Amino acid sequence: MSNLMLGIVLGLWNGVSMVLNLSGIGVRTTLITGVIAGACVGDINMGFQIGATCLLMSIGFYTYGGATIPDYITGTLFGTVIAAKSGDYSTGLTVAVALALLMTQMDILGRASTTVFQHLGDAALAQNNIKKFEAVTLAGVLPWALSRMIPVVLGMLLLDQIQVLTDFATKVTWIQNGLSVVGGLLPAVGFALLLSYMDLTKYWPFLILGFVLYAYAGMGTIALALVGLAAGGLMMGVGGAK
Repeated sequence: MSNLMLGIVLGLWNGVSMVLNLSGIGVRTTLITGVIAGACVGDINMGFQIGATCLLMSIGFYTYGGATIPDYITGTLFGTVIAAKSGDYSTGLTVAVALALLMTQMDILGRASTTVFQHLGDAALAQNNIKKFEAVTLAGVLPWALSRMIPVVLGMLLLDQIQVLTDFATKVTWIQNGLSVVGGLLPAVGFALLLSYMDLTKYWPFLILGFVLYAYAGMGTIALALVGLAAGGLMMGVGGAK
């Protein structure tokens, strides 16, 4: 697939999925996006790896109160494409983290642009023009979609230049080390935030059990999730368990 087609396909996905998320259809995730990007470049496994890692980095981050957070979905798109073309997972992840942070600026621009449609909607209501109000309200999703779509289209068209910048970033030791530290820190912060929501004073045995199964028994995430599901079922008395 050419860079232009990659830009169109992945740009449309990034923009449309953003609108779907605003509608309550949560398909804009790093895993789904990674698989789609991987399919476009012929390496679904790489897309899944980049998407899974970006998912861990994004755990605990949410736009509480309208806060701007790194856009790991867009980062996953670029990271998957770069990793597949270069054959280097680490290079792709470096791009994913860097662009996820850079996309915070586009998020701010997209959010700020929606105020134009809000004022137009207020003016339409003042004139009791309901049809115009509805049209303007629906058009208010455009900044959200375009702020995710345009960077992907332009980025894919300039993919060769992005590769040059990535090569530079990976060759400069302090940049590479800094991104590695950030990449390792963000998942830890995400897990720490999740743990802060748990009532560990009451459920601390489950925390210890999960740690032992992971650290000493070598169980993977899916296996641990199934154990947690079974434990939760026992606690809730599902299937007649007491």
